Amino acid sequence: MLVLRLSGWRILARRMKAKAGTGLGEIDIVARRGRTIAFIEVKARADHTAAQESVTQAQRTRIARAAQVFVERNPACADCDIRFDVMSLGGGWWPQRIADAWRP
Repeated sequence: MLVLRLSGWRILARRMKAKAGTGLGEIDIVARRGRTIAFIEVKARADHTAAQESVTQAQRTRIARAAQVFVERNPACADCDIRFDVMSLGGGWWPQRIADAWRP
């Protein structure tokens, strides 16, 4: 996404699926800036608050498991700091991102 690139993030993956058929889930965007890897869930709703609140605990668990698979597949990321963000689309022209929205 342009908003991430403009703030210095490099997109590593989009719609990254952990393992097909295992229920481990999918990560919308994986981005890196320096030593930080952000696993970003993108939600579109009528407004930003609804979008941000729509990430359920079950989704968070699946995203965390998929993030673990990503790090295992990419040994260069093993030393990086990991965080989970939510990017919301709705209620305005520009997306909003909650950095470090949750911890698994």
